Amino acid sequence: MTKFLWVLLLALALPSWAQAPAQPVVESYYKLAPGKADEWLALFKRWHLPILQERRKEGKILSITIFQPRLHQGAPAWDYKVLLRYADFAAMGAPDAEIIKRLYPNEKELRDNERRRWEITERHWDDFMVETPQ
Repeated sequence: MTKFLWVLLLALALPSWAQAPAQPVVESYYKLAPGKADEWLALFKRWHLPILQERRKEGKILSITIFQPRLHQGAPAWDYKVLLRYADFAAMGAPDAEIIKRLYPNEKELRDNERRRWEITERHWDDFMVETPQ
């Protein structure tokens, strides 16, 4: 058999995850203190979302989507879900220090507002996923 056919057979035999880098997805869920959803969203949009948007401009995050539940909801209950699709696993751990310094020269103000956002967050959890090829 020619070298080309061996390479072709090997490529067909490999699982699809080995052929292309995985694009991890993170779903972050937030259950908030009663009556605090609007405040939480305003804090998130002002203090955390710009950092994520900068990472998207850098190509580390491919998409950012914020969801609110409607109609009936399963358990556990949540108020907001933020879905982040990353370029690859290395992009997930990329440090934000330079972005933070550039966007928020007054780091204390950022810390205080992020602390408030977490104070009104009753529960938070993340689901890490990779799309399964069909």
